[in-house]
Amino acid sequence: MKKLIANKRSRIALIIPATIAAGLFTMGAANAEAGWFGKGNHDRGGDQYERMEHLADKLDMTDAQEQQLNVILDTAKEKAEQAGLGNKAKRHEMRKMMINLNPEDPEYITKVEAQADSMAVHMKVRMVEFAKVRQEVYGILTNEQKLEMKEMKEKRMKKMEKRWKDD
Repeated sequence: MKKLIANKRSRIALIIPATIAAGLFTMGAANAEAGWFGKGNHDRGGDQYERMEHLADKLDMTDAQEQQLNVILDTAKEKAEQAGLGNKAKRHEMRKMMINLNPEDPEYITKVEAQADSMAVHMKVRMVEFAKVRQEVYGILTNEQKLEMKEMKEKRMKKMEKRWKDD
C-alpha cells in the first residue's frame, strides 16, 4: 500500500510541472504568433489615428468635442486612404524593392539613393498630414485640456528618454 501511495505522489510530482510547462509553452507559442504588436500589426504605420481616438477619454472631452474629434479623425483616415499614405502594401513594396537591389550592380548606390528619396518623400507627406490633424485636434481643446495634453506629452518623453538611456 505504501508503494502505491509513493507512486501516486511521484506521478503527481511529474504531472504538475509537466502541465505547467505545457501551458507556458502554449502561451509562448500563441504570443510568438501574435508578435510584439499583435497578430497582423507588425507594421505600426497606420495606427496613429487610432491612438488619438483615446484622447476623448484621457482629456475628459465634452460630447461636442468628441464628435468634432471623430469627424477630424474620420476625415484624416479617408484622406490618408485615398492618398495611399496608410497603405501597408505600398510600404511593404518599397521595402521589398530596397531589399531586392543587387549590391553587385554598378548602379547600386544610385538605385538605393533613388529608393531612399522615394521613401523620404512618402514619409514627409505622412508626417505633414499627421501634423495637420494634430493641429486641428489641438484647436478644439480648452486651455485646461491643452495643459493636460502637454503634461501627457512630457510624461511620454521622459519614458522614451529613460528607454533610450537603458539601451
